[in-house]
Amino acid sequence: VGMHNCLSIPFDDLLANGFNTRQADVRPANSINTAFQLVAVIFQLQSLQQFGGVAATHLDWTMVPYVRKSFAKHYKDGMLYIENTIWELPHDVTNISISDMPTYLYDMFPKAYKYAMDMTEKECQQAVEGMYHNLNTLQSRSGNQLPFTSINYGTCTLPEGRMVIKALLDGSIKGVGKLHKTSIFPCGIFQLGKGINRKPEDPNYDLYQLALKSTAKRLYPNYAN
Repeated sequence: VGMHNCLSIPFDDLLANGFNTRQADVRPANSINTAFQLVAVIFQLQSLQQFGGVAATHLDWTMVPYVRKSFAKHYKDGMLYIENTIWELPHDVTNISISDMPTYLYDMFPKAYKYAMDMTEKECQQAVEGMYHNLNTLQSRSGNQLPFTSINYGTCTLPEGRMVIKALLDGSIKGVGKLHKTSIFPCGIFQLGKGINRKPEDPNYDLYQLALKSTAKRLYPNYAN
């Protein structure tokens, strides 16, 4: 089916706007968990329509809005069940960074904030683990191999992007299944850049070190200079 080969998928648009399949239409993602589930679904769907691999070019940047959406939902729950206060979500939470929220939200409601951060990190870790397991169990159209998938990450220095990168690397190190086997797919590709993660003073240098640990144990990620 098809003559094209080895494509990068426009995940930013597909997750933000939703997409259609032959059988149904899919609504836009509204949480980090749903976003990672849809990444696996989209990878699978596209792999059935072409030859060769499919890739995400900057998965850490792609997932930033959905980390923010999950954080806002958890913060709202924290305000309701911890502070007994109804907190109305901003009109568009994807434009508000976790680190840029009004100071009074930190100062006046630290318990709700900590609850939201803890739950968002937990959700992100579980979402990544789900993606790894999905991409190591879904079958290609030949029925006896996995879709060849690649994910690129490493350059997002926003707190949301860093959370995603760390979750991806921790999931790689942990492995899949009860025996914690090395995840064959997706191929991880850590993007290196000057002023981003190459030197100790760079904001994502700690994640580069974690990537090296993952490579030493799991062969992935590879590196793009």
